[in-house]
Amino acid sequence: MTVKLSKKPKSPKSKDPYKRRTAPEMLRVLNDIEQGSISIIGACFKYGLNRNTLKLWKAKLAIRTLGLNRSASFLESMNDNQKLKAVNDKLRAVTRALERSELKVHALETVIKVAEENLKIKIRKKSGTKQSA
Repeated sequence: MTVKLSKKPKSPKSKDPYKRRTAPEMLRVLNDIEQGSISIIGACFKYGLNRNTLKLWKAKLAIRTLGLNRSASFLESMNDNQKLKAVNDKLRAVTRALERSELKVHALETVIKVAEENLKIKIRKKSGTKQSA
């Protein structure tokens, strides 16, 4: 005699796979899940979403709120000298990133120039050229 094991219910396919959900809709679904009023699988069935879509929304929300919460609470606990030092550090980091990106652009332009000279082909487009359809 064989016993069949019950399978977990699979996450449904999206009812509207190409419909874009608004931010309030996404937040409502995620809040329902966080409050414990509905499980992830239950939310998938109720709202007609895929489980991976919910995971993606959760990750996006976590990244968005992490930066906001951390910076606000972090700055509140500092005095004026510490805030000034933090801003200067951030400015130095942004300046270094800008310098690196400018160096990268210069290097890529040099590579294009050398390739055009050595291979005798035009890599850059003329400024007035229309894009092909």
